[in-house]
Amino acid sequence: MDAERPHKRPRLDVDHAADLRAKRSAFLSSLSRSISPPPGATPVSSAGSVVETRVEVKSKLTIPDVVSQAAVEDSSLKKLEKPVNGAIKPQLLRSPFQLLRARGLPSQDNIDTISLHDILGDPLIKEAWIFNFCFNVNWTMRHFDADVRELVKVKIVHGSWRRDDRNRIAIEEHLKTWKNVEDIKAYLPDQFGTHHSKMIIIFKHDDTAQVIIHTANMLEVDWDHMTQAVWRSPILSLEQRGDDNVKDDRVGSGGRFKSDLLRYLQAYGVKLKSLTEQLSLYDFSTIRAALIASVPSHAKVSDPADKVWGHLALSHALSAMRQARAKASSAKPTSHLVSQVSSIATLPQTWLSDTIYKSAAIQSASIIFPTPTDLRNALTGYATGGSIHTKASSAAHLKQISLLRPQLNRWGTKSPNPANRAGRHLIPPHIKTYISFTAKPTNEQPRPDIEWTLVTSANLSTQAWGTAPKIPKGVKDASQGVVHVQSFEIGVLVWPELFVDQGIGEQKSKIRMVPIFGHDMPDPSPEDAENGIVIGMRMPYDLPLTPYEPDELPWSPSNVYRMPDSLGESWG
Repeated sequence: MDAERPHKRPRLDVDHAADLRAKRSAFLSSLSRSISPPPGATPVSSAGSVVETRVEVKSKLTIPDVVSQAAVEDSSLKKLEKPVNGAIKPQLLRSPFQLLRARGLPSQDNIDTISLHDILGDPLIKEAWIFNFCFNVNWTMRHFDADVRELVKVKIVHGSWRRDDRNRIAIEEHLKTWKNVEDIKAYLPDQFGTHHSKMIIIFKHDDTAQVIIHTANMLEVDWDHMTQAVWRSPILSLEQRGDDNVKDDRVGSGGRFKSDLLRYLQAYGVKLKSLTEQLSLYDFSTIRAALIASVPSHAKVSDPADKVWGHLALSHALSAMRQARAKASSAKPTSHLVSQVSSIATLPQTWLSDTIYKSAAIQSASIIFPTPTDLRNALTGYATGGSIHTKASSAAHLKQISLLRPQLNRWGTKSPNPANRAGRHLIPPHIKTYISFTAKPTNEQPRPDIEWTLVTSANLSTQAWGTAPKIPKGVKDASQGVVHVQSFEIGVLVWPELFVDQGIGEQKSKIRMVPIFGHDMPDPSPEDAENGIVIGMRMPYDLPLTPYEPDELPWSPSNVYRMPDSLGESWG
């Protein structure tokens, strides 16, 4: 690197197609050789490809000719309007998370949604690091701008390091077509650990960068036919000389997000050294979120926040949130946690209460997981069920389901009130959300306020979140308990107070985070007349929840389902 870092360049205005085309033309004219897209190739089988093929029979992939707006509107930094006659005018902020655009839905159910092309289609992208579990590289590359997709430096980070892994074989076959794509294999020391993180880091020719954390595999079925969510950072500029944001260590601040992300990338070792060094030059101060990640590790309960992962990392973040909140208000709302996942592993009996529920300090809890009926009625029928996992056959499995039954709720039902419908009940979930409400959603109060929201790649498993603390023999101090994490996971945690301009823990006005349906901006209401800030949280499921019937079981891809689905197919 040069001794002096480049100064910040003005952010490009990509709001208008004409302006974008002009910038595209100027950029392309500077290239020294002609550009043409590579010949198409038949997708190679990879994990989950049978499901993908079944869905592709029903619809073909089409990519728009004009790049959609990909810039993020940084609503988190809007200034509060000045008080008028002592009252604060409410400020409405859009949801920090977006849903993916789902194929087959009416247009009103895809308002404010996003596609992969919206993320990768900017012709100014010069380098992209794509972290994921499963890849179809040919399909992924088609979402870059057609004029530059052969020039963008693309790094594929995955955990399929074993030579006989189907995902690795598929990736390596596709790399023969794409000379500008390189794969990087993350080492997993544990047999049952996976590289499950889903993240894209982009660098552009205008010296800006962006971090995208989401829930979808890099497969067509995941992006087009399953309910998923995306968090996009504001556009990040290079730090100016003298900036030192990384030392801002408050949980939820941009500086802390940056240090936690760099620490996560360092867990890969020297393989990601160049990415870590490059990203360290950028200013993260506009971010309002906390990074909650997992890497293969052993950590003690007593370890500081910068040494822990999984449920211990969540515990540290939520503890900091509660401490900051206590300074602003003495209210102690009754919390209800809704964990909505696409996989439930075989869990030790007290694991949930000893880990996630303990970290969340909740009063009650619900779990959303699809039933066979939910998959049968889905637009894709059973076809996407291969991406939704639990076991429901052996005595041990049925015992776990029995213990969880009071918490289990269906995915594919519609709320009796259209205003509380997410429009995703026919699109099976691959999204993973953990939302703490101030009260349990009920028919009488279907939309309680939200205390915090986590969107993550982590399902309910010890591999993803870590084991319950295990105290070594002969040790009586519970703080010396060791937590073992086996997988790579990554997610984003937000809560209302992060969006107060004055700073975390220095709340100067009323603030709420509320569930919203069908769009990303909260609707003004009379009850918000004197609230300073109202933040919307785009819901992927309807409220209130629909509990399992006594005889209902969770969907399990290892079971046989003879009743025809919406496409006339059976399963198993």
